[in-house]
Amino acid sequence: MDAYQLRLAEFLELTEKLNAQAKTVHSKMENNEEGQLESVQVLFERRQAVINQLSEYTKAAEFEWTSEDKKVISQLKGYEDEMQPLLNRLHQSFTTQMNRLNQTSQASKKYVGAYQTKSTEGSFIDQRK
Repeated sequence: MDAYQLRLAEFLELTEKLNAQAKTVHSKMENNEEGQLESVQVLFERRQAVINQLSEYTKAAEFEWTSEDKKVISQLKGYEDEMQPLLNRLHQSFTTQMNRLNQTSQASKKYVGAYQTKSTEGSFIDQRK
């Protein structure tokens, strides 16, 4: 087995793991276990490293995929087609939650200091004009 075929097999394995992990992630971010999204991110990073390595092999002028490689690539395409809607849903859910957090944060900043009272040591100061 050539070095690129080992990378292709690793790519398939990581894609299978990523697909399985993406299915377990809940669209409501607060319902996910701690570290669950981070594990998806780690799989993406490892997968990207393998893609970069495969890219180096395929740049060679004499490189050609074998029929066995094409079967693996077909499997990969099936996993990609299955994962894409899941990942789009997760992305949309994450974006919605981030927007909600930003809105809450901006609204709470408006009230910072609004209820802090000035120390007047028992005297009333009328600030109306």
